[in-house]
Amino acid sequence: MTYTGSAHSMSEFKLSPELLKLIDAVNNRSAELTGDDGDKCIGSQLPTVNRAFEEIQRRGLPAGNQFCDWGSGLGGVCGVAALNGFKSLGIEFHHQFVVAAREIAEAQNLPITYCEGTFFVPGDETLSDKHSRMIMTYDKLAWEQTELSHQDIDVVFSYPWPGEEGFTDRVFLRHAKPGTLLVTFHGCDQLLVQRKTEDQNHLEVIDWM
Repeated sequence: MTYTGSAHSMSEFKLSPELLKLIDAVNNRSAELTGDDGDKCIGSQLPTVNRAFEEIQRRGLPAGNQFCDWGSGLGGVCGVAALNGFKSLGIEFHHQFVVAAREIAEAQNLPITYCEGTFFVPGDETLSDKHSRMIMTYDKLAWEQTELSHQDIDVVFSYPWPGEEGFTDRVFLRHAKPGTLLVTFHGCDQLLVQRKTEDQNHLEVIDWM
């Protein structure tokens, strides 16, 4: 089966049976939680994410295989990462999404860890924008649920609110180790891949995927 992208992109994706099952599971659970059977936005993004992760792996860009989604929702992106050989960690603020994501991962036999809370730690409030729409707590509770820290992550994924890309970049630059990749979603069919350099204040643009 193929998936035809949005009008913004006419690219086609050949989807594996595992990815198709994941998309269906995420879409179905999203409909249950939102009551909107017509909203397939979350699942429709996953082929684009899969294409990017396949390319990232093909080019040998990650320094390691530990992946983290900052705001993992129902776990679709974490699932795609797991299908592409990453060890997946998802951090999500909303309890019902964490519960649903764990159930989806178990049903799909995907070894994914989900932690409830935010990816921020104490002190990150100094980086926030005054009018940010992001849900922010700086209590480190999510990270206390895992043995991992920011420094253990090799690939970070984030879907920033429009206009808050700079905030995401600043948090990433503060905590990520050099060589870590930052993959951010922009619109319907664009992912930006950047890498933290040895310069603590600089992100190297790798590619749009």
